[in-house]
Amino acid sequence: MMMLPSARAYLPGILACLLFTLLGVVFIPYAGAQYDEVLFVTAIHNPAYIEYSVPTRFGNVPVMLMTYIGTLKAAIYAPILHFLGATHATLRLPVLLFGAVSVWLFYLTLRRLAGTTAAALAALLLATDALYLLTCVFDWGPVALQHLLFTAAIYFLVRFAQQPRARWLFAGAFCAGLALWDKALFVWTLAPFFAALLVLFPRRLWDIARNRRQAAALLAGFVLGAAPLLYYNVQQNLKTFTANTQVDEPNPLSKLVNLDRTLDGSGLLGYLVRDNPEGPPQNLRTWEKPPLFLNGVLGNPRQSMQHILLVAALLAAPLLCWFGPNRRAALLFVAGGTAAYLMMMFTRSAGGSVHHTVLLWPLPQMALGLVAGEAVRRWPGRGRTIAASAILVCALSNLAVLNSYLAHFIACGPTAIWSDAIRPLVADIGTRPGRLVFAVDWGIAQQVEFYGNGRIGYHRSSDGIVLGLPDELSVRPLEAYLANPATLFVTHTEGREAFIGVRQRMLEFASARGYRDEILKVIHDRHGAPIFEIHEFRK
Repeated sequence: MMMLPSARAYLPGILACLLFTLLGVVFIPYAGAQYDEVLFVTAIHNPAYIEYSVPTRFGNVPVMLMTYIGTLKAAIYAPILHFLGATHATLRLPVLLFGAVSVWLFYLTLRRLAGTTAAALAALLLATDALYLLTCVFDWGPVALQHLLFTAAIYFLVRFAQQPRARWLFAGAFCAGLALWDKALFVWTLAPFFAALLVLFPRRLWDIARNRRQAAALLAGFVLGAAPLLYYNVQQNLKTFTANTQVDEPNPLSKLVNLDRTLDGSGLLGYLVRDNPEGPPQNLRTWEKPPLFLNGVLGNPRQSMQHILLVAALLAAPLLCWFGPNRRAALLFVAGGTAAYLMMMFTRSAGGSVHHTVLLWPLPQMALGLVAGEAVRRWPGRGRTIAASAILVCALSNLAVLNSYLAHFIACGPTAIWSDAIRPLVADIGTRPGRLVFAVDWGIAQQVEFYGNGRIGYHRSSDGIVLGLPDELSVRPLEAYLANPATLFVTHTEGREAFIGVRQRMLEFASARGYRDEILKVIHDRHGAPIFEIHEFRK
């Protein structure tokens, strides 16, 4: 049966989405849940403990997890966890699919701007981007919804630019509003892009302002999407902005290094996965041997060649596209992305980590797609060959880096804050009914809440109490928890703490008050490394 030409045009985008999904599925079981990706569960199981809820006749409706993070992800996951339970699959498949849809929307956007060939090549590079894939799978940040909503907003606004119908404007503004509610840090992207639109498309914006239908669609979409965030700030005196707006001393070198590590895919090596093994993996599966062999043959590649291509594309896009149909689009993506990065650079505690810089994605790939499209337009034969060859080589380099991550997961295992020992820990605690968990260190409590699906009790804010010693505000509650025989104290093993020394500080505090420490169990990871300890204190 012959494939219709219209259907054939969408095939590369579909294949890119499938590739992204299949690559992501491989990584799902290897790491335990990390704090950022399960932060949302408190809004589902214990909404009274989040930043802000709205009381209604049906109970409290969660609105804001923190002053700058909304409860959109919690709203999506609540029925998933209720009907399917809390597992690696239910945690990571949805966000992986968010990422796959963002690849699809990216393809559709570039296909409209630069043609099918350029869109297919750029989508392939995005689908194999190690940091884009892994931060979606493990939703570190969290970032998956940000990628989806940002790409959706770009797609709908491009649709509006080509077909000026109010529904596309409404949809794009709605996605931007939702992204702002999901994470107010979206303002890093939103404000620079709006400024770039004012400079590059003043007449189009003026036409929208004069058209009541379009102006209403724009305003209504944004307000509806951001309504929970706007309501919270009206009620709380703009707390999102007053609590989070701080200018930082510029430290451009370290932040530029981090940007480069995001571009070349190496930014999570040593943070997500260990660099060196601490023991052989238990139950090594047959299919896990080929990635180890391939990684040895390739020499354990840690950096993809794509960062050279992407930087070149960002520099070349405005120049190469200057006399083409995408001049203003290229200027918009490059200028907007550059301004967004500058905002990160001068904002306190921003831009210095991969989960911040990756929020700029897929702008570098968008610029590359425009460059490839212009090359194909100007030089149909040679331009297509050069663009395809360069991008295919970089996609293969991306796959080699992804294989390195997989080989490190298999041979070395995840680091302590992503430890696969968290599920055996929760399973052991689950066999001790009536006990309450006191998480001595960061990176334990939220994971217990997630894998226990809200059925395991734990002391709120316990991971900050030991850090607060010897402050009286920490001493009194900690003494009360020690006196409660139902309390189980969970620590990382010595030297693996997120906050170095908290384990010893806890033991010394208990000993000074006459308590004897008994380690009920040490929990090991797949490689036999001791990660968690379950303590009980008795007089």
